[in-house]
Amino acid sequence: MKQLRKWAVELGLNGAGIAPAIEEVRAVFPWARCVVCAAISYLPPEDGPEDDKPRGLVAQFARGADYHKVLRDKLSRLSEAIRSEHPEARLEICVDTTPLPERKLAVLAGIAWQGWNSNVFAEGCGSWVSLGEIVTDLELPASTPLDIDRCPDCGLCMRHCPTGAITAPYIVDRGKCLSQLTQSRGAIPRELRPKLGNRIYGCDTCQEVCPQNAGIEPTTPEFAERLFPGTYPELIPLIELTPAGFAERVRTSSIGWIGRRRIRRNAALAAENLRRR
Repeated sequence: MKQLRKWAVELGLNGAGIAPAIEEVRAVFPWARCVVCAAISYLPPEDGPEDDKPRGLVAQFARGADYHKVLRDKLSRLSEAIRSEHPEARLEICVDTTPLPERKLAVLAGIAWQGWNSNVFAEGCGSWVSLGEIVTDLELPASTPLDIDRCPDCGLCMRHCPTGAITAPYIVDRGKCLSQLTQSRGAIPRELRPKLGNRIYGCDTCQEVCPQNAGIEPTTPEFAERLFPGTYPELIPLIELTPAGFAERVRTSSIGWIGRRRIRRNAALAAENLRRR
């Protein structure tokens, strides 16, 4: 375990631990014996809008480098380190690619605890973390889980959620969650559209008001570089985005996976909410 943590620190991961191969894992990987769980801080440096043009708002986790690529690269190198000591090991990297209960596994692996807003918090990173896993057939000793309930009972996330999507501690109505709505297919319900404001991807409100996130600073160099879409992308170019423009500039970005149709939909709703000619 000490060696695993040493490798994780050297690779720039903010935490690594071992969770048992619970039923949900074995349903996908019947050969699994345990899961190496890792966390990385995606918090980028703060910036502001460059001008007064109509601009959207992107959540912290998608403002620059795609965390899927950054975390997968680090987990690939961690897999190589593990295989250097266990050449026969079977290793499968997962970063949002399989239906694994990532947050549950992170808690079991001792690298995070869950907050009332259902996000997980890692030491020194707050809830500004992305999670990834290496499923393996190795028999490795499981880590000690962290305390499940560390929230201070303030309820700020519940009270400040724009749509009241956090209906009870640890319970989120995904049909009302703005972050989920910006990423989902189909029409966004009319009654929820004004709540989006100028958001075009994700929502950070419940994390921004959380006292456990106070004073957290960016730690991962890969997320410091200014890349598309940034924090405040112009809305008109997104509304007018052509298939060619999407393929050339947007498809490989952190928001490209939702496709041109949803990006244009979100930008149009943001423009409506800004009431800008």
